[in-house]
Amino acid sequence: MAPRLVAAALLVLSALLVSCGAKGTADLAGPQPTVPASPRPAATPDARSVPLEPLIPEGATIDKVLYGRLLPGEGEQIIVYSSRDIGCADRQDYLQVFAFDQAFGEWKPLFEADRWPSPAGPFIPDREDFSDRCKGYEVLDLVELVEMEGGGTQDLAVALATGKDEPGPLLLKVFSFRLGAAEVIYDEATTRGGAARLLADGRVALEQGTYPSQSGPLWRGSSNPNGTLTEVIGRNEEYGQVDVLESSLDLYCRHGAVDEVKDDALIVTCDADGEQRFTGYRLTGETQVLPRDFGGPGDLRVGQEVSVSAAEPLELGEDWELEPVAAEIRVLNQGQARLSDD
Repeated sequence: MAPRLVAAALLVLSALLVSCGAKGTADLAGPQPTVPASPRPAATPDARSVPLEPLIPEGATIDKVLYGRLLPGEGEQIIVYSSRDIGCADRQDYLQVFAFDQAFGEWKPLFEADRWPSPAGPFIPDREDFSDRCKGYEVLDLVELVEMEGGGTQDLAVALATGKDEPGPLLLKVFSFRLGAAEVIYDEATTRGGAARLLADGRVALEQGTYPSQSGPLWRGSSNPNGTLTEVIGRNEEYGQVDVLESSLDLYCRHGAVDEVKDDALIVTCDADGEQRFTGYRLTGETQVLPRDFGGPGDLRVGQEVSVSAAEPLELGEDWELEPVAAEIRVLNQGQARLSDD
């Protein structure tokens, strides 16, 4: 009898399973977990059709907009330079980079200069909250897309003029975003002032003043550089990094009037770049004065017109110091100068 009972029970169970189907088996197995539907990534919209006013700080106006591929993959990112009146002679500048967030389906900040690298110490502070907000300034001198790092993405070159009452260092940075966040791949600060510009070949030229040593006889103050250093910045293919590829030094005054003569220094003044400039030359025992019957450096007088040949090559010392040696001083209009002394 036992085998017959077992067989009958199996037949009954089989019939129940067939009659219940999939739904019946689910009920018998208990409640099943619900599998959430996978979100479908939003398609990247055209960056050039995005309204920009909602993205920038309240009260700011747009000064410049760039579109470029800062991140790997499809679609462009948006670079916005805007500024706002804060009651000072200069405006408060803002620099933002926006990227489309696939997960949220909206444009979000990838970089904000007033919060990078940290809100406590930003690249461009928001001076509206400062009690002396008009004392200092930060003005964007350059905002341009460049291709320096390679790999199919673009980089962002930024130059920021700084100062407090008078010009301070010009800060030049090249940012890469290809890893998903701002990374500085080139960084330089001038001694005082300067200018940066984008060249036709995509490289960046940085110009800055050079100064004599403050402890030396050529120093004429922080407002009087001796000349200009020009650097061309781009990708060094040999080393695979962004670096200075070319540089040149130019003195302001090779031809001008004697402003001051010391035992070991000659200061010459001239008109350069539309303003009066001073250039100091160190005098040595090898310095010649022409014509030879004139005498030596000690016979030079203030106001005499001279043409100075500096010993080559011109070299920068520490802290952008430039102290050229006068190899030859040619006195011009010699007879007229002596007549005026009499």
